[in-house]
Amino acid sequence: LKFNSNLDYITIEGSKEPKMGGECVIDTAEYSTVNYTQKHVEYFQLKHTTVQINKDFKLSDLKGTIIGFAKRFKDIQKNCNNFASVKFTVITNRPICKVFKKSIKMIAQSEPVGKRFKKTLKSYTKLSDKNLKVFCSDLRLLDGAGDYDVQRHELHRELCRLTCESEDVQQQLRLVELVRARIEPKSLRKSINKEDVLEQFGFLSENDLFPAPPLFEKLTNVIERAQNDSFYKFIIDPEKAFNIFLAESGVGKSVTCNQLVKRFNTNGSCAVAYDCFGNGGYRKLTQHRHRPYDAYVQISNQLAQKGLCDVMLSKNNNQDDMLTKAFLSRLTQAIKKLREYDKDAILVIFFDAIDNAVMAAREFGHSSFVNTLLKEDLPEGCKVVYFSRPERLYLFDPPSKINQISLNLFNNEESLKHLRKNFPNATSDESIEFAQLTGNNPRIQANALALNKSTINDLLSYLGKGGVTVDDLIEEQLENAIINIKELYPEIYRNNIDDICTGLATLPPFVPIEVLAKASSTDISAVKSFVADLGRPLWITENFVQFRDEPTESWFTSTFSADKKQIKEYIKKLTPLASQFSYVAEVLPSLFLRSGQYKKLIDLALSEELLPNENPVDSRNIQVYRLQFAFKAALKNNRYEDACKLAMRAGEEVAGSERHMTILYENFDLAAKFLSVQR
Repeated sequence: LKFNSNLDYITIEGSKEPKMGGECVIDTAEYSTVNYTQKHVEYFQLKHTTVQINKDFKLSDLKGTIIGFAKRFKDIQKNCNNFASVKFTVITNRPICKVFKKSIKMIAQSEPVGKRFKKTLKSYTKLSDKNLKVFCSDLRLLDGAGDYDVQRHELHRELCRLTCESEDVQQQLRLVELVRARIEPKSLRKSINKEDVLEQFGFLSENDLFPAPPLFEKLTNVIERAQNDSFYKFIIDPEKAFNIFLAESGVGKSVTCNQLVKRFNTNGSCAVAYDCFGNGGYRKLTQHRHRPYDAYVQISNQLAQKGLCDVMLSKNNNQDDMLTKAFLSRLTQAIKKLREYDKDAILVIFFDAIDNAVMAAREFGHSSFVNTLLKEDLPEGCKVVYFSRPERLYLFDPPSKINQISLNLFNNEESLKHLRKNFPNATSDESIEFAQLTGNNPRIQANALALNKSTINDLLSYLGKGGVTVDDLIEEQLENAIINIKELYPEIYRNNIDDICTGLATLPPFVPIEVLAKASSTDISAVKSFVADLGRPLWITENFVQFRDEPTESWFTSTFSADKKQIKEYIKKLTPLASQFSYVAEVLPSLFLRSGQYKKLIDLALSEELLPNENPVDSRNIQVYRLQFAFKAALKNNRYEDACKLAMRAGEEVAGSERHMTILYENFDLAAKFLSVQR
């Protein structure tokens, strides 16, 4: 399961070449790909004893093994050209005679060896002197392996380290059963690959090891911030393990974060950026980014991809203490590995939009890693950097001893570089005016340039209407988009365009286009036109609408957020879609609560109505989510009788949900048939 391993699969009780000689002596075989094209194979025979534990293996004791390996060696030389290298290995818990091992090594190095030994070995292998030398070079004799109890203990210890679970033995039993199943004579497949092993840990693919992948906007020709040198010095300060970088909307926190990551990754150190915003997905039930589980598993496995620490295979998202301990252990491993090559190397973990993670944790009623991590002692050489808006600093109340550094707006030189992206011949005077009119705010400038004015004069004239803020620019673009779309419809339908904006502000991302169209009583083409006309602040990913950045989302929410009456209207429009869209079935509970329809929320949670028909697994998961959501609402409103009913029903449904997921883990080819496309 190591990310940097080139192992493709192993076989049990035989090899992938069963018709070649020596098949009967091969217990397992490992097949690897080297340099993308060259294949490598290693054949193993496993010798275990409980009786002759102190008796040395001699050449004669391994006669059958040597004969079988030699037959395979000759067949490969004769018939198989696709192997770049081949090894033959004996592993045993018995000692192997030192003279035996030494003699094999001497033949491999063309050194003289006892005539009797060589004669016996040649009689077993039927190889010439030249081929015997090659065969001995490929032969490994490994003794000192632990017995059954020792190996079981080692396996358990390694699994505890990888899974962060000291008491759970299920994975160990599943792995042993996996091997046992492949040994069965009726087994259709003798091989085990990475996906087979991951399945025993409850993962459908390697992608599941990364619960919160970075979704930063891909930008080209990015302007290097002038402050980056000073930021670098703040971070490497040996006296400070934590730093918090603060900037208002549009100043460029994410861009600065990724520029600093790049700098640290090119000087012998290592940096990883954790994306708390996730293209707005941080508010989705299925895309949490605020829990210790999400952050620590994601970061640990990104470091493991670089070969710096153990992979983290945890599926338990409730034991924050165990996860934190495991995370800090991997940071220690990573910095130790880095300093094997550079004694001055440091490891930096950047957390972008940390304030969004805290807000999401409050919304879902979960714990967050943000506050607790600040209280931990980081290993020497490891640094953590948070990026946040200053007005949201109170949300996680950092200790006063932690550095708080402000990101500045663009200076005039940076504004000139930015302007010249669209207008290469822009003068210094024009740049100064551009900077003044945009307040040197990078996002305001980007949104202004996205208007694609034909000349600098047109751009400056537009900006010169008055003091321009981010909200001013977005409002201007919204108004233009609304005017363009309204021209497509008779006057009676023009209010529907406002409903599109209200839907984007009210419904959690990512909103399916068809759902947004139904909610706003318009059609899909009108929604797509609206997104296209609006331009940079919104985009369409496959069939979902999302905000490009957090300031856009905040502005929509504050400007178009629906009142209780509007939400009730949305519920009427969306309810018929619940059986068709998992998204709708998932958001209805929160809409009922926000519209003050508490009784309907409880009734919905206790029923089996308004669930997706096509996806039974999604249906079960949403039913569990409804019960959990309603349970929290009941407790918050001191409705303990309702809470008891919900708790009893939730226990039943959770057990069923776990059985569903177990079936998928054991038959993951069914996922495509029984899960929604989005899931």
